[in-house]
Amino acid sequence: MRLVNGIDVKTSQMPRTLHARAYRDAGKWWTIEIPELTSTGPNGSTIVAIGGAVALKDVDQAARDLAAVWLDVDDDQIVVDVTVELPEAAATMWAEANENEEHSREAAAAAARLRREAVQTLKKSGLTQADVARALGLSAQRISQLSH
Repeated sequence: MRLVNGIDVKTSQMPRTLHARAYRDAGKWWTIEIPELTSTGPNGSTIVAIGGAVALKDVDQAARDLAAVWLDVDDDQIVVDVTVELPEAAATMWAEANENEEHSREAAAAAARLRREAVQTLKKSGLTQADVARALGLSAQRISQLSH
């Protein structure tokens, strides 16, 4: 209890943050593990807090509920950061797709830069904007855009 001017005031605490992992088992369930929450089993082994959810959309709340029950606190006193683990093949494909997308952005930026440089080179060589447009098969408006 904390008194301020004779009034009992609850002290506010920052919620405790925990990290969990969620992965799909062979069945339809998502398994949730919170490695930070452990206890010692009867034979001396370590027991890790494990829970489950049927749908991925329910994993965050299930992880909070699991941690709250394990710690015997209200679920508003904890934050659980859940990392969803994909099967290795899908994770590899996703990472490769992201890498390919980044390369394509870089290639598109390089292509745009080269187009601007080509237009500038042609204009500096004495061609008019109309001539550059005709030579490159573009509109005069597009050449104007590439010139700036």
